[in-house]
Amino acid sequence: MQTLLKTTQAYQLLKTEREDARLGHAYLLLFNDSKNLRFALKTFAKLFFSCENFCENSYEISRENSDNDDAKKARISKLIDTETFSDCLFFPLDGKKLTVEDAEKIQEESTLNPVEGDKKLFVIGDFAEANVQTQNKLLKLLEEPPKGVQFLLGATTVFPVLPTVLSRTKKLEIQPFDVDKLTECLFRLYGDKYTRETLTLCAATSGGSVGEAQRILDGGYYKTLMDNAFALAQANPARLPALARQVGETKYQKELLSLLRILFRDALLIKTQGKNAEKSLMLRSQRAVLTILAEKYTLSALFFAQEAISEAEKQVRFNAVFPQCIELCIANIQAKNK
Repeated sequence: MQTLLKTTQAYQLLKTEREDARLGHAYLLLFNDSKNLRFALKTFAKLFFSCENFCENSYEISRENSDNDDAKKARISKLIDTETFSDCLFFPLDGKKLTVEDAEKIQEESTLNPVEGDKKLFVIGDFAEANVQTQNKLLKLLEEPPKGVQFLLGATTVFPVLPTVLSRTKKLEIQPFDVDKLTECLFRLYGDKYTRETLTLCAATSGGSVGEAQRILDGGYYKTLMDNAFALAQANPARLPALARQVGETKYQKELLSLLRILFRDALLIKTQGKNAEKSLMLRSQRAVLTILAEKYTLSALFFAQEAISEAEKQVRFNAVFPQCIELCIANIQAKNK
């Protein structure tokens, strides 16, 4: 995960500002991944202390000489990971929302000198979950912090963050990851448990979010999503309404639509390229079923499927009733097939 984060423009921007001695006093890290936001904050926090290239193993190697600069940086890196470094304070407690009491504690701690160096960093978890009173409590401190005090705020979405907070912080936004990079990350995390095809599938249906892909994998939902997607694509028109109601109960609505897009895409490749499509298929293990779909649907229907799914995704964003949305999507594709 750390390797993936270090490839982002947000990380490179902060690193460049550190190297050019241009670090600001307050940053807002925008990362739409609640499962991994705190980990991302730790990865970015290490840049402030120039210890991003050190890990626990390097600390073990170097600790014989505790005065060695590399050993010190490795120790700081390890302490940041465990949220126990005296000059890098994390708020709130993991899994909690930032409160007024937390804000008051931050104000109090900001008046105290750093313990080990010349800077003190306050890392704050999902700031978007803090209420207006709590956010307002930190406004003056964010605008005029004491010398040596810096802030790294995290947020999964920017909308609940007050404009006055946004004006006092520099935004670092992590964009959704592309399928290839996300697949490699998942392979490093789960390569001993799942096939690369399964990991690619979860990456493709996650919307570019590591956390979402992990939830699909850890819950075993990828199997259910696969079954539901193929059932919808093969549904008899008479049975479609009942199937859509059943399948529409899933909480993985966007992921199901993404999988349908992949399914119809692969069927289109088989219909247009035949055996030559093998290397381009995302669902190679499902070649037999995909071939049946390629034979079932006309070329125009397979092309139209991408447009129909895009419209369904748009409706879902506007809070359409999902079972009705998915039924209409498949019905329109079937109508085009006639």
